[in-house]
Amino acid sequence: MASEWAAQVIGINYYPEYTTLKPLTAAAEDAEKIAEQLEQYGYRPFRAQCLPRTLNPKGESKIDRQGAVKVQELREAIANLFNPPDPNPTPETALFFFSGHGWCKTVAGKEEVFLATSDVLPEAEVYGIPLSWLGEQLQISQAKRVVVWLDCCYSGELLKFIPTDKDYCFITATRSYETGVEIPHAQGLMTQTLLAGLNPENDADGIINSHKLADFIISRMPNTVQRPLIANSPRAILLTTKFSQKSFQDKCPYRSLSYFTETKEDAEVFYGRSALTGQLIKQVRDKHRLIAVLGASGSGKSSMLRAGLLYQLKLGQEIPGSDRWTYITPFTPKESPVNSLQEAFALSLLRSPQPPLKKGGEESLKVPLLKGDLGGSKKLGGTMENLAHVIGEELKALNTPVILIIDQFEECFTMCDDSQRQEFFDCLRELIDCTDTIP
Repeated sequence: MASEWAAQVIGINYYPEYTTLKPLTAAAEDAEKIAEQLEQYGYRPFRAQCLPRTLNPKGESKIDRQGAVKVQELREAIANLFNPPDPNPTPETALFFFSGHGWCKTVAGKEEVFLATSDVLPEAEVYGIPLSWLGEQLQISQAKRVVVWLDCCYSGELLKFIPTDKDYCFITATRSYETGVEIPHAQGLMTQTLLAGLNPENDADGIINSHKLADFIISRMPNTVQRPLIANSPRAILLTTKFSQKSFQDKCPYRSLSYFTETKEDAEVFYGRSALTGQLIKQVRDKHRLIAVLGASGSGKSSMLRAGLLYQLKLGQEIPGSDRWTYITPFTPKESPVNSLQEAFALSLLRSPQPPLKKGGEESLKVPLLKGDLGGSKKLGGTMENLAHVIGEELKALNTPVILIIDQFEECFTMCDDSQRQEFFDCLRELIDCTDTIP
């Protein structure tokens, strides 16, 4: 299938004495757990292949913890993943994980970093797979998205081979000149954090992409002896989700009088508004500051804004970087629109993703003081200047575009008196002025 997602997962413990490399104790288990995580939580079902390979009683490919991987075997696995021979389709997303030895050697006067296999022979200058060759495979691959995670020594050399024509996620355990650290019979430092970051059960939205994973690893490994290098394309790559297709494929997709939400569970069964959603995304991409969505009551405006527009923007697939924007929880004005606005901002800013930690581990995001006393906010001609100022300062600190959806906007005219409505409009204008410099 042209839309399949494929993963090749390598974990090598076995290095014979003649290789001059010490056997490892955790590499194979690390790879096995990566494969399990992808198979359990993959945003789309991953076809995961493993080396060294064995088959379980169900005929599924699993890691052989004491098995060997030969140079030619690894070369073929990489080529088949990124550049499969005809008539095999190239996967849309191709993921490669390697845990084992890496080393830096000089061959024919040129320094190279290699992924070491079980049959390397230093006396014959056979060291495994050169990262430069892996880089060539990535450059010529027809895959739309390539993901490479290397838990080995000198793996930072990979970042010299970033492709220019596709989305990518590169994570390496070390810099190009550093050796890795193995704690015997324990997970690799990088893989341990990688697995935790991939687990969507710990994410508020239940979806992990390459940008979220990078932020997680950076925040968890700020002062470790071995610090990973990460390179991500501006457009995020979807990786895992706690909402598998099986979890809702047998449920009734109709919501009756309720609207579809921006969760994956709702968005996956929301059909019929693709063209309109695309038009809205284009308006946002073109940086229109105000977009009005008009339609008869019950025509699906709320559903399209949530399961269509918001869901797509949060994925970061249509507009590069939109997965890192600030999204204010959609709200309705009700009887007191200023209070509704305040509650929506308080809820959204308090649960916004934290930026990278400052030196010393202090969080750089202030907790917004939006609930309760606003520090003596005074009304000026029916406005609440201090509320707009406080919210505006918090948004400036986040330094991202802000998406605010006001649903049932007509309630400003049907449920509010003139003074409440004017106060709300004044507050919105203040917010626009406060955030005019945000990209």
